[in-house]
Amino acid sequence: MLLGLMPVFAMAQTDDEDLGNPNPTDTVAWNLKDSILMALASVPSYSMWFDSRNSFISADPVNVFGLRYGLSWGKISAYTGYYFTTYNQGIAGDSIRYKFNYLSSTYEYRLYKTHRFSLTGFAQLGGGIRTVNHLTNNNIANKQQFFMPVEFGAYGSVRFLRYLGVGGGLGTRIALFPGGRNFSGPIYYLGFTAFPWTFYEDVRRKAKKHGMNLP
Repeated sequence: MLLGLMPVFAMAQTDDEDLGNPNPTDTVAWNLKDSILMALASVPSYSMWFDSRNSFISADPVNVFGLRYGLSWGKISAYTGYYFTTYNQGIAGDSIRYKFNYLSSTYEYRLYKTHRFSLTGFAQLGGGIRTVNHLTNNNIANKQQFFMPVEFGAYGSVRFLRYLGVGGGLGTRIALFPGGRNFSGPIYYLGFTAFPWTFYEDVRRKAKKHGMNLP
């Protein structure tokens, strides 16, 4: 309820000031476009990191492994990565192995951040190949099909130590084209997260005290 009352109070206060000030100060409302443009004006940093996530294929849990590389402007980030997973399924006495391999580009927007808490939204678009191998039925040829995964969601972290915290996230994946059959489903993250940049800043600060300048 306090959050709902705050805008009303601020508006009432502004009206009182306008009555005593014939030339009120103009204000510019924040918007997403301005936030992105301001971030892009800064110097980006490079990042390479593992980007695995948990998901489901045909109601069975799987892990999608990934490695991504890209640029971060603080508020926004852009990455390109490689992802893959395998899934085995038994149908009518036949053992079938599905392999999903794809490249994907990720765009992130930091919604909220303090020293202890962070929340980031993401959208991801990629393309790759699904390979279907019939392991016990040699009469059926292996098949390869194109698919296009579209993923979006949000993840966050809570720092409980200076260099270590816990993170988690939720999202969904929509796999387009025939090769994406069985690959659509929810995605989720849960685990520990590290803060290497904080560690690097501490090392650089201590090195500077001893006359060493690190980049």
